[in-house]
Amino acid sequence: MSSPRKRTKIHTSQGRGLSEPQLPLHIALAWIIDRVFPLNDDCQPVPIYSHGFVADILRIIAREVLEIGSKPATFLSLRDELDPLVRKETSQILKRNNKKRSRGQDVEEDYEEGEKFSSWMTAFGDRFKDISEGCTFLDRLEKELRDRLNYADDEEPTELPEPIERHSPLGVFSRTLLNTLRKLSFDETTHLSREIARWCGLDTDGPSIHAGIWSLDRESGMEDSLDKRIKAMQDYQSANASGDYSKALSSLKRFYDYQFPSAGRGQHQHALLNIANFHYSTGGMESALAAVEEATRVTRTAGDKACLHQCISLAQRIKTETTAVAFTPAETIRIRQKPIFTNRLPEGQSPMDVLWSVKPALDLGEPVHIAFRRVHLALGKELATEGHPTEGDKKVSKQWRTGQKLDMAAWNATQAGLWGMLGSDALAEYHEDLALSDLSPWADGRLSVLLSRAARAIDQAEYDTALAMLLDISTLKGMSLSSYHRWSKVVWTVLERRAKLHDDEKSLDHIVSSRAPSDYSKRAGPGGPMRETGHPSPIFIENDNTSDSPSPPPRIPRGIPLMHEYIKDLYKKVEKLQTSGTPPHNILPAILEAVQLSSELGLWSLHRYGVIVLCEVMLQIEGLNMAEKVVGELEKIWDQVLGGNDLECIARGLVCLGKAKIDLALDKHDADNDTNNDNDDGAQDQASDGLLGM
Repeated sequence: MSSPRKRTKIHTSQGRGLSEPQLPLHIALAWIIDRVFPLNDDCQPVPIYSHGFVADILRIIAREVLEIGSKPATFLSLRDELDPLVRKETSQILKRNNKKRSRGQDVEEDYEEGEKFSSWMTAFGDRFKDISEGCTFLDRLEKELRDRLNYADDEEPTELPEPIERHSPLGVFSRTLLNTLRKLSFDETTHLSREIARWCGLDTDGPSIHAGIWSLDRESGMEDSLDKRIKAMQDYQSANASGDYSKALSSLKRFYDYQFPSAGRGQHQHALLNIANFHYSTGGMESALAAVEEATRVTRTAGDKACLHQCISLAQRIKTETTAVAFTPAETIRIRQKPIFTNRLPEGQSPMDVLWSVKPALDLGEPVHIAFRRVHLALGKELATEGHPTEGDKKVSKQWRTGQKLDMAAWNATQAGLWGMLGSDALAEYHEDLALSDLSPWADGRLSVLLSRAARAIDQAEYDTALAMLLDISTLKGMSLSSYHRWSKVVWTVLERRAKLHDDEKSLDHIVSSRAPSDYSKRAGPGGPMRETGHPSPIFIENDNTSDSPSPPPRIPRGIPLMHEYIKDLYKKVEKLQTSGTPPHNILPAILEAVQLSSELGLWSLHRYGVIVLCEVMLQIEGLNMAEKVVGELEKIWDQVLGGNDLECIARGLVCLGKAKIDLALDKHDADNDTNNDNDDGAQDQASDGLLGM
């Protein structure tokens, strides 16, 4: 019998990887290799499948790799050939697992997965239904194939046993495919993903919103010139500071958009990560998520673990800010005196991730005194990473070192904010001094500390002191547009509070007409910074039924996304109700909710302020003689009120306490008058009876 005739090669040279017409088939074969040689977390082979099954699969792979068939296999032919083999093998695995279970032995998770039948080729095709998911799959497949050849990041074989012999036909095929995948650019990877989808018989009409959107056009990019790159970065910095975000994004892309050396593309992932950071800081959450997903894909391919951790960290922040809420509309508001569950707020892997989690934890309703543990946990992680590992530690697989050292200025500034929420101004100022000693004059963190100090000066009615801090030249110099918006909001608050104190209606009208709308800047979700929207939210006017104009899109309620903002909004609502002369029984639900929530969250300054406002509302209730109750409530918190520096709170408390005591005195006076009148009436009756008896 003559041997099968070898297929004629269609291509004459390897050249570019995409010129090979059988590349989709080779990718599918690599996927089959990945499935038939499973590895555990330690990259050790797991013998799930029988030798006969593996031999049958390898026979199919060898036939296609060596091209000894009459024609190359198609997606459907491979699926029809593999599915019966896989179905038969899974039934055998199930029998072996059941035999172990009958003996009382535990079945490992990998073996339990092996007993479930699924079409390997159908699963392969599902990876390419979306082009961007196909690109991610190609990068992951490259890593899996490298693991089966047992390469480390330094391109040297490790000491672990190799599942595939590197010099065997299968090993040569795998290494050739790895070299092809490694040379693909972003656009070429996207094109390959489309070609594989067509090979699988999938519809590829319409571009994916993620695929190729952040690919850098290096062919038409700038030359590898240091001067041009420096100029591009300078343009980016100046445009970003002035608020010209379109020019800033263009300059940032030009900075990274140049012909990379052929030996390596080590800056690709950093380019994409910086673009993702830019979109995140300017509020483009969808664009930021698309960019960070692309950066994660490229980073995994490059094996840059430090950059990968930063990508994962940014992706987690975006997810938390866009999806997490403190309470859903259908959920009852209930504050638990324990940390937020990790399924709602995952625990950070680096010290800075843990420190960042303080802010979203507070937004999601974690009490302040509980959130303090995150500050100490961040410091503990920092001290743990600084220690030298022992020989025993080296044998244990641990997470990689990310290089994200704890920023002590941010650590002290976070503590200052927490102490301020608890009402301890002395400790807040102490940690602010420590933070300022580590910050440069034009750092953004320095502005945050100065704004906090100005806010405390406002509470103490020291408006001139607050303005002096805000208008200092060291504060104004080098301020970016985003920092300016934060700074200007506090300046307008100082002027507004002073005008209200002096009952200056003319100045108040001028301030309201001059300052930006209240919804000009807002936070998108838990943990996110304040961002400028550029314009207030649109107001839709209801149309009549005969109008042809489109109706506004339905709003999806998010419940309570930010807990502290919800409490502050309750106090603002109560203030408006008081100003408008609303009956007290309509104000009580809002003020009682605000007082209860601020107490459970440990916001003692807000709690004391809320108790005073509650007492003001109680005094307005007629016929119930609430003055004695008001005096009792105020006396419980009076020492803490006097110990604080909020002069407005002290003044309102004094006025309320004075009114309550006046009401008590008047009630006592009325009671005494009633008693005297009763005594006089009794004496007159006795005198009348005496006269009649005479």
